[in-house]
Amino acid sequence: MDAGTRAAVTHPGRKTRLLVVDDHPAIRRAIRYALQSHPDVEVCGEAADGSQAIEEAKKLKPDVVVIDVTMPVLNGFEAAREIKKILPESAIIIFSQDSGPGFLDEAKKIGARAYVAKKKAEVLVSAVEVAIRHGDFFLAE
Repeated sequence: MDAGTRAAVTHPGRKTRLLVVDDHPAIRRAIRYALQSHPDVEVCGEAADGSQAIEEAKKLKPDVVVIDVTMPVLNGFEAAREIKKILPESAIIIFSQDSGPGFLDEAKKIGARAYVAKKKAEVLVSAVEVAIRHGDFFLAE
C-alpha cells in the first residue's frame, strides 16, 4: 500500500495514540519520556510482552504501536501480525536491537511502517512522525 491508499493514522482534533511494547521497563520509560513532549502524540498504554500487547491494542485501539521483536510469551513480529489483523489502520513501528536483513524483510512483510534499531534510538521520534504522516522509515544500521 502506498501513502495515498493507507488509512489515516491521525484524527482531526485529537492526539495520535501510541502503545509502547517492550519487555524492559527502562526502555518503555525512555520511549514514553522521548515522546511525552511531542505535541501530537499521547502514550496511551504500555505492554511487557506480545500477548499483553494484543490485549492492550484491543482495549486501547492505538493509532501507532512501537514494539520490540525479542520478548517473552509472544515475540513482536507475531504480536504485530495479530494487531494488524485486529486494527489494520494502526501503524506498527518495530524498535529492536536485532537489525539483520531478515528482520527488516519480516517487518516489511507484516506491514510495519517503520523499523528502528535500538542503537539508533535518537531517530525514534522521527520514525513516529513519519508513520503518523503515512510514510515509511526503515533504519537498521
